[in-house]
Amino acid sequence: MTFKDLKKRVSATHEVQQQTRLFERLRNKPFWIWDVKEHKHADVQSNGDCCFNQIIGLPMKDGVEKPLFDYEKNI
Repeated sequence: MTFKDLKKRVSATHEVQQQTRLFERLRNKPFWIWDVKEHKHADVQSNGDCCFNQIIGLPMKDGVEKPLFDYEKNI
């Protein structure tokens, strides 16, 4: 095994560990919490890991994060 092969193997292991941690954070989380008060409460209680979109990042427009809008609830 060369150093290049070892580097690839270590890098792949690190990526798997990162994905596993992300999946654990996402487990049993709602996609979005539509009630504003409930969302704020869950955000505080979970230290920002309240729902799927908060964990992976909110949609952005012109470099500004945007919440999900009411019409998107139907989609």
